Amino acid sequence: MRLLLLLVVLLAGAGLYLYFFPETGRQLKDALPGQDFSKKTARIYKWRNEQGEWQLTDTPPPAGVDYERSDYHEDINVLPVPPGIQN
Repeated sequence: MRLLLLLVVLLAGAGLYLYFFPETGRQLKDALPGQDFSKKTARIYKWRNEQGEWQLTDTPPPAGVDYERSDYHEDINVLPVPPGIQN
């Protein structure tokens, strides 16, 4: 019981500290490895090079080359819904 009370007090203290010093919370969030809390959109360009091979890049092709542009959103499922599953 004492351990639970100690845990609650420590969590409340940490919460109050982060409430009164929000810059510390931002610094902690930035220091986390590999954590990106924002949603991203990737823009992809699809085009054929001079040899007729498909190219997929994140930069537009050279001037005068026909291309398709697609935007992929991190928070959207790109897989089709399996048959038999209803929304």
